[in-house]
Amino acid sequence: MIQKIGLVLFGGLILSGCSLSSIGTPVVTNQVSPNGVPLANIQKGSIWKSADAGQSFAPQSKVDEKNQITAANVLALSFDPSNTKTLYAGTVDNGIFKTENGAETWTPIVFPPKKIYSFFVDRSRTQVMFASGVLGNHGKIYRTEDGGITWKDVYTEPGDNIVVTAIAQHPRDNNVIFAGTSGGTVVKSTDAGTTWHNVGSQVDGPVLDILFDVKLGFSVYLLVHDVKMYYSADGGENWQDWETVKLAEEASSKLTADQVKERQLRTAPTKMIALSASPNVSGVVYAANIGGLYKSTDFGKFWDKVNIIESAAKFPIRSIALHPTNPHELSFVSGAVFYKTVDDGKNWLVTPLNIDRAVSVVTYDPLDS
Repeated sequence: MIQKIGLVLFGGLILSGCSLSSIGTPVVTNQVSPNGVPLANIQKGSIWKSADAGQSFAPQSKVDEKNQITAANVLALSFDPSNTKTLYAGTVDNGIFKTENGAETWTPIVFPPKKIYSFFVDRSRTQVMFASGVLGNHGKIYRTEDGGITWKDVYTEPGDNIVVTAIAQHPRDNNVIFAGTSGGTVVKSTDAGTTWHNVGSQVDGPVLDILFDVKLGFSVYLLVHDVKMYYSADGGENWQDWETVKLAEEASSKLTADQVKERQLRTAPTKMIALSASPNVSGVVYAANIGGLYKSTDFGKFWDKVNIIESAAKFPIRSIALHPTNPHELSFVSGAVFYKTVDDGKNWLVTPLNIDRAVSVVTYDPLDS
């Protein structure tokens, strides 16, 4: 029996267009969307919600009676930790939007740059938020302490066209914040963004995501776009590529040929595009690429392929949502279909989505699961 979950929300990938568009009658054509859904059948929306455990989804993009967030491309969704009816959507080109009624209606928040690359709400102080964007060709991190009324520039990249692509707050120490750039720089703050120091000298490539282990406070993961995952066991001071570590181990140990072959079969997935750390079990990490979904139980050193629907592996999985309390449940989107398992991938709920773009964010309501 499928248990009821809370919110699962979607944001599309980068497309052109404005954040607000008038409500109109859909144009009926014989063309299809990039996901293969006939345009005559799709419903427009940047954010979609399920209140029945993922069995159906409806667009939740209304701003007012005349406007909707239909063309905005959402790259970040962040809940108010004390009241999950309040959440924020960071968009690629159209700033930040806020809802206080569970996504029924949205309100724009003024943000200095319009383009946003990463965004989160502080876990303990609901008026504090961090967002990264570009202003004057420089990648920046901004902090607000009054719910978005005013913003302060707390970090700036020195060179042109280098973007702060990822920012993340430590789950147990709210003063610890990591940030990564499109140039491969990784910086860390231990005073909530007031000062920073470099921790990424061993990282090569644009940082797409930053994740933390659920129990070990110094364990951090970096996803480098289209390349690999890096792991740090000491709070980011040193990073290691597990594949390089394993090659060195095999060269210096007396492993049998069968043992070496078994290790090679459990290698990290190539060209990862999504990474998610378990909120329940230490050391458990999921990764995805165009080719499948993978799971590691030892901090990303060895990987096993998750038994997903075969056809789902033919499309990129850009986001993996892990249930906040049940380690056996996870969700993702492939193509124009939502998939959810409650038994570690033995069986899957399969829900078609009449969407007009690919999905980049999938998340659960952390207080209503």
